[in-house]
Amino acid sequence: MIKKNEGNFSYYFVEPPSTRSSIMSIILYHGWGGSALNYREYATSLARQGFTVMIPELIHHDERSLLPNAYHPKVMQTYFWKVICQSIDECIAWLNHSNITKENTVIAGVSMGGFIASGVFAKANLKGLANISGSGSFITSERIFRLATNQTPLPIEEEAMLKKYDPLSHAHGNGEVLLLHGEKDHVISIKGQEAYLAYLTNSNKKVKMKRYKNVAHEFTSTMESDFLSWLEIQASVQT
Repeated sequence: MIKKNEGNFSYYFVEPPSTRSSIMSIILYHGWGGSALNYREYATSLARQGFTVMIPELIHHDERSLLPNAYHPKVMQTYFWKVICQSIDECIAWLNHSNITKENTVIAGVSMGGFIASGVFAKANLKGLANISGSGSFITSERIFRLATNQTPLPIEEEAMLKKYDPLSHAHGNGEVLLLHGEKDHVISIKGQEAYLAYLTNSNKKVKMKRYKNVAHEFTSTMESDFLSWLEIQASVQT
């Protein structure tokens, strides 16, 4: 796995074996408090299937001003949306100046990575999006977070800021969307995905959602299998 730095966008890069050419690119985001390096093995397994995988290094993670006590409630409340919004901005800027073929690139994310991936997808004309145990409705999810932690209601000025990044505020391209979520997820409520599903469906976008009974906030082997099957279908579709 090779690390690349292109302006403010740093990412780890895994290519398919030399014996086969890349069939599609995947930008893959990890969750809050995670590490791009933790996806080394998974990225390598995807590369063996013929995919080129890029794992961005997020602000306040890995070597980018890592936060102490990342899971402390006050730290999460202060930095969660800042990481998401800055990551969206960085990826959009990189996509606009890189040589990557957007029409043959899907973006995916797990947990917080699903928020980021959805935010990027809403603004960029990419081949597809896979949001795994995350949310594509930022304001819905923030309201749920606040209720769960007994915070005050979302202030008007903060709601206005989130709307600038919320996928529900953007028209989207024509790429296909896959939403995977556990019905027992009490970390990131499935209601955020359901709101995103409703928005995309009402906008006549190509979207599919799979719910998993008795699955909490995790990326299970069944989810991995469903994600891979979806990737293979996307790779076979000409744009």
